[in-house]
Amino acid sequence: MGKATIQLQDQTLQVQTVPGSGLIRVFLPETDNCFYNPASGLFSTAPASDGATPDLITHHLFELKQKLNEFDANRRAYIAR
Repeated sequence: MGKATIQLQDQTLQVQTVPGSGLIRVFLPETDNCFYNPASGLFSTAPASDGATPDLITHHLFELKQKLNEFDANRRAYIAR
């Protein structure tokens, strides 16, 4: 299982791969669970109890996807070696 941190705006986010699924779990402060699928470019989120939309996904979606895709590409390149 690959684990890393990425910088997005003024926050450090933890990410980890989900073995056997191709998904990346993103630990966002406003959600219970957030999974990103690099193959489709889609997120699956479970909002926190207050029902708030995760601010980082809403306002920084392009940058977040870009960083997650870079993480996935680096992970795949490492595995290929």
